[in-house]
Amino acid sequence: RRLAKEQDKVSWKKQAGVIAAIILMCGAGLMQFVMTVWGFLAGTGISHISIQDTAQLKSVLFDGDPWLVYCVNNETMGQRIPQVLEESAHTLYSSLSVKTATLNCWDPTESGRSVAQRFGLNLKPPMTFLVANNNKPRLVNMLGVSRYEDLEKKLKPALKVNVNKIKTLKQWTSFCTNRKSCIVIGHKNKAQLDYAQDLIKPTLERHRGSKFVSLDTSFWQLKLDDGVLATRSADGKGKSADVLCLSRDEASSKGNTTHSGLFLQSLDSSSLDKFITACETRQQLVKLEKPPKINARPTKPKKVTAPTPAPRPPTQQRDASKKVDRVGSRDSLNNEEPLFEAVDEDEDDEDGDEDEEEESEGEEIEI
Repeated sequence: RRLAKEQDKVSWKKQAGVIAAIILMCGAGLMQFVMTVWGFLAGTGISHISIQDTAQLKSVLFDGDPWLVYCVNNETMGQRIPQVLEESAHTLYSSLSVKTATLNCWDPTESGRSVAQRFGLNLKPPMTFLVANNNKPRLVNMLGVSRYEDLEKKLKPALKVNVNKIKTLKQWTSFCTNRKSCIVIGHKNKAQLDYAQDLIKPTLERHRGSKFVSLDTSFWQLKLDDGVLATRSADGKGKSADVLCLSRDEASSKGNTTHSGLFLQSLDSSSLDKFITACETRQQLVKLEKPPKINARPTKPKKVTAPTPAPRPPTQQRDASKKVDRVGSRDSLNNEEPLFEAVDEDEDDEDGDEDEEEESEGEEIEI
């Protein structure tokens, strides 16, 4: 019996060793087989957006979530999409939170315009674009893209969420008042801005549908209704940055848009995320009678102090018999006040901001 038990143990160990060897030898192939079966059962991860589903189309184009859209038309609808998109769709979502979809970009929408016409895109295939962060769709050149790494490299720059500094009146409209929801960081110095941005940055990717801007209130004056100003906390006035929610309603049948606003009561991480969510869902906001506008604060004239003239050297006795040209000596020319002054570089830069190309256009909800 003892001999039979030992033989059974040896036999079992041999079988386990053979199975382990087979798994090691075929591990890569087995894993590939499992992934293939999983891909078949789970699908490619690519959805199709119906051009007739206006609600879903608006959500894809304007809610801020990242979407990689491969455009098709009646001729290419039945053709296979690029293999790199099929193989990368699941990884794009798990790694970058980017969803992949197909869309007939050249068929008319509810407004009569196609998506390509609405955003000034190509009027024929092939065309792939990325839409994210409530910005205008960005074309993605798929030429030479055969691996996920190539695709990721092209998409990552457009996925970054930043706090945009308002430098011009045009940027205020483009980055803030033309958006569904805008979070304004009003500050008077760099320390206030840095503190507020350190708290806000961790929330940016969770709130891609909102636009975040910083406004230097020592230079810009923001005009708001008394009702919104009443929501500003009296405790922190002037001590820390003010965080303001501005939300825009969709245009009414008359074509007018209205805004609502609300100030954050306490600038801390625990209340900030809830405040941004309330702004996006328009909870407890105060309606503005007029659109929020900014103006540059009037500058005070600079006090110019006349330079103290340098003492003149004692005049020397000259021989009256010699002719002297008294039109003007070199010393007297140097001591006179200049007729022209150089323009400060700061002033030059401020004037040049108006010619900057805007990073993104104002949002229109109508498609």
